[in-house]
Amino acid sequence: MRANDQTGQRGHVGPQHVWVNVTGASTGRAPGILLDWRSVQGRWEAYVVWADGGGNVKPRAYLEWVRQEHVSRRE
Repeated sequence: MRANDQTGQRGHVGPQHVWVNVTGASTGRAPGILLDWRSVQGRWEAYVVWADGGGNVKPRAYLEWVRQEHVSRRE
């Protein structure tokens, strides 16, 4: 998150736990870590790392910029 989150810091703050869902399916969310934000042509993107798979599916890890609507706070 940016420094306007009431921490009094300037620039960037530390990584945060989030849910990442790039599939749009209700079962498609995965735990992730938000690393940074950027604005591209007036649209916000989050730099996140997340993993999926496990069980019968080989786990895979991702590190990508994704649109803000694919990221939600982990409460």
